Amino acid sequence: MRFQRRNGRRPAAVFLCIILLFAGGFARLSDVSSSYALRTAGLEAGKRKIRLETSRGNIYDRHKRKLVNTKTQNMVVSLVSPDGALTGAPAVYPADGPVMEDGRTKTYVRIGRSDGNPPAAHLIGYLDADGTGVCGIERSYDRILKEAGGALYAAYSVNGLGQAMAGEGLTLDSENYGSKAGVMLTLDADMQRILEGVMQRSGIRTGAAVILDAQSFEILALVSVPVFDVRNLSASLRDQDLPYLNRALSAYPVGSVFKPFIAAAALENGVEPDGSYRCTGGVNVGGVAFSCYRGTAHGDLDLSGAIAASCNSYFIELAADVGPQALSAFCEACGFGREVRLTGDLVCDAGVLPDAGSLSPPAALANFAFGQGEVLATPLQLAAAYAVIANGGIYREPTLLKYLIDEAGEPYAYYQSEIESRVMSPDVCAALTIALGNNMLEGTGKNGASVFVSSAGKTATAQTGRYDENGVERLCTWFCGFAPEKAPRYAIVIFNENGSAASVDCAPVFRSILDSLYDAEMFE
Repeated sequence: MRFQRRNGRRPAAVFLCIILLFAGGFARLSDVSSSYALRTAGLEAGKRKIRLETSRGNIYDRHKRKLVNTKTQNMVVSLVSPDGALTGAPAVYPADGPVMEDGRTKTYVRIGRSDGNPPAAHLIGYLDADGTGVCGIERSYDRILKEAGGALYAAYSVNGLGQAMAGEGLTLDSENYGSKAGVMLTLDADMQRILEGVMQRSGIRTGAAVILDAQSFEILALVSVPVFDVRNLSASLRDQDLPYLNRALSAYPVGSVFKPFIAAAALENGVEPDGSYRCTGGVNVGGVAFSCYRGTAHGDLDLSGAIAASCNSYFIELAADVGPQALSAFCEACGFGREVRLTGDLVCDAGVLPDAGSLSPPAALANFAFGQGEVLATPLQLAAAYAVIANGGIYREPTLLKYLIDEAGEPYAYYQSEIESRVMSPDVCAALTIALGNNMLEGTGKNGASVFVSSAGKTATAQTGRYDENGVERLCTWFCGFAPEKAPRYAIVIFNENGSAASVDCAPVFRSILDSLYDAEMFE
């Protein structure tokens, strides 16, 4: 079949379409050329440059080691492609081997961001597609980190037609690229790696761990599990285990790790614990029956024995002697019920510390005595509270930021918390340290004892009031302690959001952390 002409106008119409197509093509080419011209601003007549790479300010650990921007890769910037063809503008490709300088190629080291998560991902955070901080330090100090950034350009010569001239060679120009400026944190990169490794091997699916300097209250390492995946953020968002949640800064039921502070409040308020208290397995308070674990009768106990046996009855009687007003005030002084703002966007929950009015009912006070009822605390808060015992009675607010760093790599702004107060006497701290040390030898903490480093600590298996589909109550398990026992350097907390028994799933993690720190010579 042949196409028939209609009214003799077909050739004109076809010609018009061709003209329009060419016009559209030239318009698109013009757009592309304009876009390219914007990217290749001229240095001078006959010179062009293109941006190869951008950089962002650094995030350092306490020893000035980079926590981000740690990946480096040799790249070739060349006017000649790997197959030898002349390119219209500098091309960038990986260097598989040594690069010969011939006036047309040049090697540079690209400082790139890590391919996966940085260490302490929940603290450091991540960037969006535009290079803006979304959370953590990346968000809190986004402006500073952006201002500390720069760019790397390739400059080259062009002929009168705008074509690259290989014979003229090319140069690399830096505009603050690779600046040393940034933010220095209190974290220790080695400790962070150790803690992340131990937690990964621990079997704790949802939980957290913290290592705090027991003297300065600087955060040395902090882990929350699971961790989100920066390479697949949408999958992390759908994960029912909530990997975006920083559990180290979130509040949970605390259980028996709270008992040493009931004892400390008693000692500080002149209440001498009865050295011959007899536990019969439970007590009745205001018509409510409270029992020790599995109704065990612990017999005659002193303070050290009560901590080792984790005797609920002992601490219920002790709390009643102290009273709600003194207990609530003392625990607040130890950091419970206080929000801790580490940076503008990194905030540790205040948790819940019942006031004296809430503790007035005898049953409420009894629950409080062994860390149940309304009281909630975060792993970081508990690390700080145990650091108080470890350092002889001084509370300081935990910190994460040390310095801001200038382009020369020197500190120009220092951070120091103004919150500091004595909340326990050295004698009270000494008595608690002995009790917590004995617990590691003959009490619930035995599974956490290291053969290399002496330590002091306490377990807890806390009821949550939440039940799974089989009607089994979910339990939060803890281990809180410090080491070495005689001259404490680190306060350490391990938390398991869905635990079974602290002596089984948290105490061994504490031991593994101590052993790993010892192997890394971090107790010298």
